[in-house]
Amino acid sequence: MRTPDDIVDLLVGFACRQATDVVEVPGGVAVRHREFPDSYNNNRLLIREAADPAAVLAAADDVMRDLNYRVIVFLDDEAGRAFEPAAREAGYEPHPLVAMRFEGETPPAPEIPVESLDLPVMTEALRRQWRRDEPGLPEDEVEQLATRVRDRRKGAEEVLFLGVIKDGEPVSWADFYRHKGIAQIEYVKTMPDHRGHGYSTAIMREALRRAKGCETVFLFADAADWPRNWYGRLRFTPVGRFHEFARTT
Repeated sequence: MRTPDDIVDLLVGFACRQATDVVEVPGGVAVRHREFPDSYNNNRLLIREAADPAAVLAAADDVMRDLNYRVIVFLDDEAGRAFEPAAREAGYEPHPLVAMRFEGETPPAPEIPVESLDLPVMTEALRRQWRRDEPGLPEDEVEQLATRVRDRRKGAEEVLFLGVIKDGEPVSWADFYRHKGIAQIEYVKTMPDHRGHGYSTAIMREALRRAKGCETVFLFADAADWPRNWYGRLRFTPVGRFHEFARTT
């Protein structure tokens, strides 16, 4: 299933606009961010079309030679499937992702209050999340993974961090991007102690309300994980498939 070009264009443009370096590679581009070397999402190859597997693997080793990992994302389903045997042989693990587009009616405003979080509030919430989810993670990596959200604001015309506040702290949140009539919802998260209260659903409804009038509203889901079914109940429909390949050196 080939992902629509407008979704691919937004993804590539978003990555390039927040990168410190953009390098052409076979079939696409590589993005690097020198301030966040531990962030897979800020340092990866984005391949839009079929390319020689050996050339793509060599490009990943070259562009990411100073890092202890490699990430290659094929934005075309057929090309990604064709690349998988070579990737596995080179030690990469595949991670298929489904692009899902909203096909429903704009919902009413949620009953649970959803706020637009300031950058310092969002950053501190992410610090707490990473320390809780990855207790052995070095503090310098925690800081990179939390503060990288700063540069997401360069990726689109409008970038918001939508969240639910309880006892003065965000307990659920998501990113919202809008650029040239296309909107993306990303990184939907509710802290474990606060699940089951409808906070993520409220955030999704607020994001969809803010996206009213956009030609396309989309998100990504793990092809094998349960949130894909939850998004389906919210009227998101699969429209394409990506293939992410990662390995540590």
